[in-house]
Order: sequence, then structure tokens, then C-alpha cells
Amino acid sequence: MNSNLPSVESRSPHKMKVLFSTLLAAATIGNAQTCIVDWNDVHQRIDGFGASSAFSQRTWSDATADLFFTTNVVGTNQGIGLSLLRNQIQPGGFASASEFGFMLKASQRGARVWSAPWTPQASFKDNNNTVGGNFLSASNQAYAAQLANYAKTNIAAGVNLYAISIQNEPDATVTYVSCHWTPQQIHDFTTNLYNAFQASNVNVKIVLPESQNWTDPQGLGSVTMNDPNSAAAVGIIANHNYVANNVSGDTANPAAVNNHGKALWETEVAQLNGVFDPTMNNGIYWAQRIHLFLTVAQANAWHYWWLISSSTDNSGLMGNINGLTGDLPTKRMYVLGQFSRFVRPNYYRIGITNVTGNVMVSAFKDSVSHALAIVAINTNLVASITQTFSLTNFDASSVTPWITSDSSSLGVQSAVVVLNASFTYTLPPLSVVTFVGQGNTPPKLTPIVNRTNNVGVPLVVTNAATDSDQPPQTLTFNLLNGPTHATLNASNGVFMWRPLVSQARTANVVTVSVTDDGSPNLSATNSFTVTVNPLNRPVFRSISVGEGRVNLVADGDAGPDYTLLTSTNLFDWSFLRTTNSPAVPVTFVITNTAEPVRFYRLQLGP
Repeated sequence: MNSNLPSVESRSPHKMKVLFSTLLAAATIGNAQTCIVDWNDVHQRIDGFGASSAFSQRTWSDATADLFFTTNVVGTNQGIGLSLLRNQIQPGGFASASEFGFMLKASQRGARVWSAPWTPQASFKDNNNTVGGNFLSASNQAYAAQLANYAKTNIAAGVNLYAISIQNEPDATVTYVSCHWTPQQIHDFTTNLYNAFQASNVNVKIVLPESQNWTDPQGLGSVTMNDPNSAAAVGIIANHNYVANNVSGDTANPAAVNNHGKALWETEVAQLNGVFDPTMNNGIYWAQRIHLFLTVAQANAWHYWWLISSSTDNSGLMGNINGLTGDLPTKRMYVLGQFSRFVRPNYYRIGITNVTGNVMVSAFKDSVSHALAIVAINTNLVASITQTFSLTNFDASSVTPWITSDSSSLGVQSAVVVLNASFTYTLPPLSVVTFVGQGNTPPKLTPIVNRTNNVGVPLVVTNAATDSDQPPQTLTFNLLNGPTHATLNASNGVFMWRPLVSQARTANVVTVSVTDDGSPNLSATNSFTVTVNPLNRPVFRSISVGEGRVNLVADGDAGPDYTLLTSTNLFDWSFLRTTNSPAVPVTFVITNTAEPVRFYRLQLGP
């Protein structure tokens, strides 16, 4: 263990915390640069946000479960919509009665539960004690079977069990339930646990190494992840974020962590020791930490330590001042809710550019429903900042701001109109504002290659359009430019045209648009060119008279209509018949030829 880290005695199960004051520079009210939000700049998937009920002996009420795991209004509080619950596996392979009941409540509200042991049972360790000591590799199969049974039992009981961690903080030296593991032991046990899950038909992910340090300095997961066979069994790379100066908080950007292509979770953090601090100063500190873990470390999930502290400290999202005032919400709880309530599992982070100064912005989308959440943090202590947001590769009709500040806790505000894919909002000092809306992406038209056509030959071109909006939107096609007599089906995009004789030897630009019925309506356009070939003059190849009829054989280009006209004086012509786009050569047979002299003419159409 790094000697510069606080001893685990100071991080007892109650995880004492201290007051942290964020130092912020004052600034005058002003405008920030225009922040660009790019729908197509897609980064990591979001698995969720959570906290832990470990070591709990309380009775968890439905109201408390609603507050943490729904977006309902609970009394005077807004539910913060956590999507992950971390619970403790007791030595021997079971959940405490208190936690089991809460695991069910969280599951019933749509949260995913994942479990971590602080220690195996005493007989699986070299000191035969649940406190301290080292894991015995000879216990691999027995312990793996025990955890597989834990998973199977809880799933059968209705718990939405998503994952199991091999060990909480296997690098910590502590005086409470704990256990040391070596990198090789973690490697060997991972394979055993995966096989036990398979044998029990248990579909849960394996989490490791859950070091107390974000960067896993002892390389606890290295042997496992460098072996392709054992790495394939791992679902989540996870670590905590306790640092040497944890009393005052971590102010550095989180380091890049090799996630080996797995989900990357931050699974526990809090400021150690200190007096209960429910203020916005503390809240804005945590807003910045969440932001950095999502945007710099690109974590898929972020967890605080406890849901509710049992001491007068900062170990929980809720706590109490003197042990007598009950469970009190904190601004850090609502700040977490500014993310967790609106950025749901399977959202994706999307790109943000051109943000400077005291504003920190992250943005997220649901690629299925196209729901949108933009989280803006004003870290300035005294100044409001007017921030403009420009939407690229998508649009929205409006966004609804939700604010946590000194005077508001997840307070919903009036909707803001989005005009020309842009909106502006004044961020209060020391606040977190989440803009919630429905992203609307424009449809796309498949490119059409240029065409060459003969006069009179029907041309049919299907304009294929796709739209990623969900639920599917109604698409309407429109012919913006095209030749005379061309048509376009508004519902299916089928373009139809039969070129006229007068349109021979022309190049015709066809421009088609498709528009969705979203709010606002978005469109795409596409153009292609139809070149009509020159038209050759038709000729009579032969004429024969006999048996009271005249046989005329005409030849020329395929495609046009061939109309036969007749005259007895070369001035007055009358219609005989039309053969629509015949195969050439075409034969006309004329009877009733009583006139001594008759002339014939071919006319091409249309």
C-alpha cells in the first residue's frame, strides 16, 4: 500500500469525510463563447450512476428508494434517478437482510444492482479471520461456487443483479473486514468464477480489480487482462478514486486507464473525514469531478460512496448534522442527480467544443429515442454567465433547464426555444444546469447516380431515405426541381418521367428533398442529372400494296410513340393510329384504301 495514502483505519466503514471549500475566482457577468454540441461526435456509452448501501443496518423505506432510484417527486424532494446500486456480499456469500430488501426495491424501480465482497469467509483466508489477511488460492473453486450461488439465489428472488466484483480494495490495509489479493490470485480466481457462473447458468459480469486508487498502481488487474483467456471473462474494469490528499479532495484530471476494451467504472469516492457539508460549494466540487471522469477518463459509470451516512460526516449523499436531525439531502446529491436523472443507461456522450473559462459542459444522447441532455457547470462563485449552445448535425424545438444551485435543488425551469439550432441561457453562479430535450436528426437520402435515357422511355427512380429518429418519423418527399411532366410520389419518393420529343438532347437536373415531421422539421436534399439522348428521324423501310391493304414498315429509335398520319394532297393530314413505344421496326397495316393516291407520314411523340 502506498504510504502516502490515508490508512484504512481512517476509512472505517463509516468513511469519515471533511469539508471541502472550492476556491473560485470572481468574475463579472458576461457572455461565454458559443459551445458547439455535435450529435455525430460519439464517445463512450454511459452505464449509469450509483452509490452504495454497504454496511447498512437500517430499514429502507419505499420513499427512500423512490428518492434515489426514480424521477418522482418524493415529499418536497425530486428523485435523482440513480441507475446503479452497489451492495455488500457478506462473508459466507449472502446479503444482509437490510440490504437484500433494498436491492429488491432498487430493482423494482429499474436500477441495476451489483455486489462486492469486502472479504471472503474466514476459512478462505490465511489468517482465518474476516479482518485483514490474504486470500488462500486453494479456496478458488469453493469461493467461486459460493459467489455463483449468491448470484443465482438473488436473481431467483427478483434482484436485477448485473455484476459481481471479485474484491473491494484488494490493495488496502485496514482494521475492518478486508482481504489482500495478488495479481496472480485475481487472474486465477477470475477463471474459476467465470466457470462457476457458466455452470450455474448465471449471466452476470465480473468486475475487477476495484483498487482503492484510480490507476491501480499495484497492477492488480494486469495479469488477468494481459491473458486473453482470462480477460475474455471480465466485463468491467473498475477502481476507486482515493488519493493522498483526499482530505482536501482530488483536483487533478483523472489519469487515462487502460480498460482493455471493457466498460470502465469509477466505483467509490468521497472526501474522507470532516464535518457534514450539504452546501453548494461542496456540490460544485463533485460536479467537476463527475464531469472530468466522464469527459477526460471517459468512464462509463460513476459512483459516490454511501447513499446515506450513518455519521455526522460527508460519506453519504444524505447525512445528518448531529445524529439527531435525520437524513438530510445534500447539494452533492442533487448535483449527481443533474447527471443521473437525465443521462440514462445506454446513452452516449457526444462531443463538445469551444468551452472556456468558468463553464464546463458535457452532452449526452440516447441513440434510440434521441433524448438529449446537456450538463453545464458554472464554477464561478459570484458571476452569472450567459452561454450560447450551437447544435450540429441535429436540431430540437426546445430544451428544458433543470437547475441545482444555492437556491434550487433539481428545480425545473421554463422551456427555452431553440432557434436555427441554437439557444442561449444564463447560468447562475455556482450552479449545475441540465438542458433536457428531444434531439431531431435530419433524414438522409441515398445518392442517385446520373442517368441517360431515350425519348419516350419511362424512367423510374426510387429515392431511398433513412432517418435514425425513434420512434420512426413520417417522411415526405418533394420535387424541388425537375423536367416538365416529371412526377414524384410524396410518400415513397418514386420519381417518374417519360421524356418528350422536345426534350431530346437535353441535360435535366432533378432535385429531391425529404422532410421529417419532427419538431422542428428537418430536411435533406439530393440531386442527379438525366441526360436525354438525341432523337433520330424515323424512316419507312418498305411499303407494299396488295389484297386491299397497305403494309408499311417503319424504323427508328426505340421509345417514342409512332403515330401514322395520312393525306391525299400533302396538305390536309388525318390521324390513322398510334403505336405506343413499339418495338422497332414497327409494321402498320392499312385497309380501306379506295383512294387512287394516298400519302403517309410518321410523327414521333409524345
